[in-house]
Amino acid sequence: MDGLQYSILHINFTRWAMFRNNSFLKAVFSFGVLAAINFQGMIVARAGDIVATEDVVSGSSAFVFRRSSKQPQESAGGSIGLGSRKKAYRANVNTQVSAARRRRADAAKARAAAVAKARKRERLAKLKISNTLAASAESKMAAGDPGSAIVDYRGSLKANPKNTEAKFGLSEALTAVGIQAAGEANNEAGIPLLEEAAKLDPKNEVAFTKLGEIYDARGNNALALANYEKALAVDPELSSLYLPAALAQIEAGNAAKAEIYLAKAEAAGGEPADIRFARAVLLVKQNKNDEALAAFDQLASADPQNAAVQYQRGVLFDKLGQKDKAVDAYKKATQIHAGNALAWFDLGVIYYNKGDYKNALTAYQSSVKADDSNARAHANLASTYRQLERYAEANAEYKIAAVTIKNDPDLYNEWGFCLGKTAEWDKATARLETANKMSPTAEEESNVGWAYYNAAQADKAAGNDVASKEKLEKGKMSLQAAVQKDPKLDAAHLNLGSTYNSLGEHDQAAKSLNEALSLHSDWVIALNQLGLAYRGTDNMAGALNAFNRAVVLDGNNVAGLFNLGSAQYASGDKNGAKKTQGRLKKLRPDLADQLGNIIAGKAIEFGTRKLREKIRIPGFPF
Repeated sequence: MDGLQYSILHINFTRWAMFRNNSFLKAVFSFGVLAAINFQGMIVARAGDIVATEDVVSGSSAFVFRRSSKQPQESAGGSIGLGSRKKAYRANVNTQVSAARRRRADAAKARAAAVAKARKRERLAKLKISNTLAASAESKMAAGDPGSAIVDYRGSLKANPKNTEAKFGLSEALTAVGIQAAGEANNEAGIPLLEEAAKLDPKNEVAFTKLGEIYDARGNNALALANYEKALAVDPELSSLYLPAALAQIEAGNAAKAEIYLAKAEAAGGEPADIRFARAVLLVKQNKNDEALAAFDQLASADPQNAAVQYQRGVLFDKLGQKDKAVDAYKKATQIHAGNALAWFDLGVIYYNKGDYKNALTAYQSSVKADDSNARAHANLASTYRQLERYAEANAEYKIAAVTIKNDPDLYNEWGFCLGKTAEWDKATARLETANKMSPTAEEESNVGWAYYNAAQADKAAGNDVASKEKLEKGKMSLQAAVQKDPKLDAAHLNLGSTYNSLGEHDQAAKSLNEALSLHSDWVIALNQLGLAYRGTDNMAGALNAFNRAVVLDGNNVAGLFNLGSAQYASGDKNGAKKTQGRLKKLRPDLADQLGNIIAGKAIEFGTRKLREKIRIPGFPF
């Protein structure tokens, strides 16, 4: 039995045999049955963060969300894209990049000729090997096999790190393979290849251009802008980059630089509609909202199928607090282009913040379908599943999000909670410890204790008493640290009191639980735990008072009713116990039958593990 199982802790076997017919001993034994059932298990957090519940076989414990269980989500912030003009823009960029690559191919031929001449002048073996491999690589490049060329170029540089022709050739080959790896979707697999290419040849404008596109597609505006500007510094005639560079400057808040690029785009004969679009976005960033709305309305009238325009209208309405109009605009954007991940994302944010989790779910699912790389969309989808109590699905999405979102304690806080809801307590403990390492707080120390406490209950139910005791001790340390950091944290005092009870340290449990009640008056689960602590110290009057108060506050509290009836019987009030049993029968006939067995003085042998299989209030968190 654990620390809450009080039946015969102070009675040895000889005395039990001697007094087995004594009515007081029957009462004490009856309480052993109560303790075996181990009524506990609500989750409570501070005001605004409270998720209250009851599980008759788990432990009374409290989880604290770092901010709020319904913390508002943030929109994408109007990330800028060219929408229906994207293909035309890409075609323009590709045309100019192809021309640049042809120029580089011509240069490669010249390098190949230089290698041939150098071979004639060779004297040293390593130089000969280097030039031979470089020549082989150039042949493979000419044959359209850049992957094989990379191997030869690397071999050439290994033999002679100063082989300039091999270095530039390797840059070209890596660029070709990087562009292939990135593909039309601008997959991030191309990044390391292109970055190596640019490092080998700082004048490789093709590598910089493609890197800018990839980072742009990933929403990394700073790196997109840096690479666009590097490409333009190498070749100022890459006019197709003026517009994306302008949009990146707008997103960075650099209005003056954005205007310079827009003027260059106009002078180079850029698409007028795209330039007007960029200027409308610039008006939004400058808080010239009326002018921006008029500009977007004109663009929408001229091109009703422009998803980017509708999306930006939604962003503007959202910014102005006109949520219904924002929803309409976002919906139009998704109707025009079902793969508009940002429009779906911002729709999800609006629905989530309104508490419309069903529509938020649809929106976020559509967003990650359109762009599976958006980690924040996965995180928001996880939170939506959490609100819908679909915890296994929430855990799967948190796992995906955490691959990219490395330093967000809120994510690990929520994830730990959801893992607890699926009874994966060891994983829950690990995630909450991670959150605490990222941002040490009293709340997170309390949550770590919460996880250890419940993990210990699970081990106890599985018959692993040693592991249970170890986890309770670890939990106690975390919870003691929590109350030291914040003596006013009610949840930490409750969790600590529950842990003391499970360890059999009932005097300490009573102190902690009374402290919890001084901070959070009339807290029903704390009262139930306090009653159990008092029974552990043979303070029957205190126990009855605590259980009575819990039932007065919540007449439907089955744990309180069971505890009260058992305590009434143990104190000799059999009639009172029967009345309480009658009340319990209306709520939980199975538990009322168990209370009836106690009142009848029957020797009942059943364990917590068996009860966990049969006695459960579904749908509530641990």
